[in-house]
Amino acid sequence: MLPRAVTLSKAATDKFRMMKGMTGVTPNILARMALMLAVEDGTSLKNASVSDSDGQVLSKDVLFGEYAAAYEAVVLQYISEVKINKPMQEVIVSLIEAGAHKMGHVKSLADLLSLKA
Repeated sequence: MLPRAVTLSKAATDKFRMMKGMTGVTPNILARMALMLAVEDGTSLKNASVSDSDGQVLSKDVLFGEYAAAYEAVVLQYISEVKINKPMQEVIVSLIEAGAHKMGHVKSLADLLSLKA
């Protein structure tokens, strides 16, 4: 079951705020994109760690919107396929962190549209 909210790291929060300024895309949508980039890439979270939990808090409704059930299915399938034994909230935050790292070069809406795993 999806957590009621997730707290991003300060680094991810700052990165998403910067990207919002350059692209106009809100941090919750950027977090969705980051999560899906990491899942699509098959990012391993075995050694993943989130540096802090001092960033933005995103409620389940804001983060996933009307597609919460679809995101839940994707995350559950990912957890099953890569055999992760961590709480779902930790997995989601780690995936967002990994995806945000992949989005580091984004400076325009065109960069966002060209993202691939």
